[in-house]
Amino acid sequence: MSGNIEEAGVRMLTEGELISGVVEKHRRFLEEYRKEFEELDSKMDQFEEEAKNARISRTRMAERKEVLKEKRQQYYHQVEGLLEKELFPELDPITIDKIMEDIKKLKGQIEPEEEQKLIDSFMEHLQERTREKGSGENLIQQTGARAEEARNSNLELKEIIESEKQLEEDDGSKNSEISKSKPQHKWLSSKIKSHEEALSYWEKQKV
Repeated sequence: MSGNIEEAGVRMLTEGELISGVVEKHRRFLEEYRKEFEELDSKMDQFEEEAKNARISRTRMAERKEVLKEKRQQYYHQVEGLLEKELFPELDPITIDKIMEDIKKLKGQIEPEEEQKLIDSFMEHLQERTREKGSGENLIQQTGARAEEARNSNLELKEIIESEKQLEEDDGSKNSEISKSKPQHKWLSSKIKSHEEALSYWEKQKV
């Protein structure tokens, strides 16, 4: 039989050559799998780092939101204090109630654009009252400045809320990528281990 094979020009491989071929095959697979694993591993590390940073950012944003809400209320409280001291003693109870009602609206959860309209209207009515009673321009300036600071706080608050939404979307996308990559990551890890064990076995057979 072997004579027929030799006559046909086909050479039988030795055991050493067969083992070398098997070793080479496992090395080739290992190289391919390791390369893919390293790329995927790096990508997953990046996603996880970005997701971690996003969580830190969201925590900071939540803290900043609380500060801004408090600041906004403080500015309007200062407006109340100024008016109670400088203007209310000169006004009748009905007018005072109307002003306090307007301030209450300003303090509510409203969009900065709506807040600006309410501030403009409030300041216009306030100027009329101060003109009628001969109150100082300084009161109008101080009240207007505090109302503007309150609106700026609300404006920053809105920007943070929009940033939070974007962060949540990005974070959801990252977590989705991580979840999708995990099965392949696990499969590659298993394959690498399997080929490493096989390679170790066959290399010992060469000795």
